[in-house]
Amino acid sequence: MTFPIPLMVESSTEGVFINLTRDIAKRSKTDLKIDVLPTGNAILKFTSGEVDGLFPALDVYTPKNSVRSLPFYEKVDYVFYRKTSPLKTIKDLEGKKVGLTFRYPYAVELTTNRRIKFVFSGDDVTNMKKLAEGSIDAFVVEERSGLRALELSRAKGIAFDPDSPLSKQEVYYAFQDTEGGRSMAKAFSDIILQMKKDGSLDKLLSYQQK
Repeated sequence: MTFPIPLMVESSTEGVFINLTRDIAKRSKTDLKIDVLPTGNAILKFTSGEVDGLFPALDVYTPKNSVRSLPFYEKVDYVFYRKTSPLKTIKDLEGKKVGLTFRYPYAVELTTNRRIKFVFSGDDVTNMKKLAEGSIDAFVVEERSGLRALELSRAKGIAFDPDSPLSKQEVYYAFQDTEGGRSMAKAFSDIILQMKKDGSLDKLLSYQQK
């Protein structure tokens, strides 16, 4: 079970994470059916035990009693800001209006900071436009997604510091804590480790995101 993410999960057959998952399933000889639902529905179905696995899984929304694979990706968020007012750290964001995209998983240390005023939008492009027009002071997003939103929004005067990530979160596959779930977690972990060693994981992720 998964949910739509620009570039990463475009449909049940297209996207960076979809291609990776199908590759892992093929290598591990796992019979897999991928369903794509809205974020909340996908997480609810996994939490209630209706589906065997969930990806991409992050600690901020994955049940603690689930079984996880080795991480296959790292979600790194940055602060996009107007060039006239650079903001790079969580401390910098205190007292500011910060744009977030609805239902995206953000680091707990960011979302629990009560000194930050969060403004949610339905997509990255809207947030980028709000940043350019001045209705928010910053926009927190991954590098590639942010740059894509910047391109689509045609916003000007926006920047971010690639050497100053705001937060990092491990991304993995989560399975039910059952005999079958534990078996799948091990199978997926074995293939992820193999792909890391032979370089195919980095190649697939970097190539597919260009």
